[in-house]
Amino acid sequence: MPAADDSSPLLTTTTATTPRDTHHLAYIIHFTLGAGFLLPWNAFITAVDYFTYLYPSLNVDRVFSVTYMLVGLVSLLLLILFSHKSNPFVKINVGLGLFVVALTVVPVMDVVHVKGETGVYGGFYVTVGAVAVCGFADALVQGGLIGAAGELPERYTQAVVAGTAASGEGFRV
Repeated sequence: MPAADDSSPLLTTTTATTPRDTHHLAYIIHFTLGAGFLLPWNAFITAVDYFTYLYPSLNVDRVFSVTYMLVGLVSLLLLILFSHKSNPFVKINVGLGLFVVALTVVPVMDVVHVKGETGVYGGFYVTVGAVAVCGFADALVQGGLIGAAGELPERYTQAVVAGTAASGEGFRV
């Protein structure tokens, strides 16, 4: 049994040098990925006036918000529980692929099925499903990206957070 005064650090420090990011390319990539994972949410929420026009009897903004946040939260909690069994780079790529699918389904469905007519509620359910897919994809990308950036110097976590802020600002303008 070790003595009470014997203590070892929980985290070991390494003396390896951090590779230089001379052209700030890694920072730009992390910033862009940070901006990218909120882009689909911003696209849906800024188009809420259009969806309110299509579905006048529904509170579209509330349905979108609850759906996206609830699916994202549950997915993120499950991903945390099973994080030891997953690869962050796979999560990021699968999440980005799901974003593309969800953001493609809605306009195609609008052109083919809804055609700008109000009250076609089948289109609303597909749109809410796409919002839910985006919530799941957000959990994948966010969890993987923050986890991957956390293994790098602090500067890259800051780049992800700054990119997230820039995403919201970009859509506001």
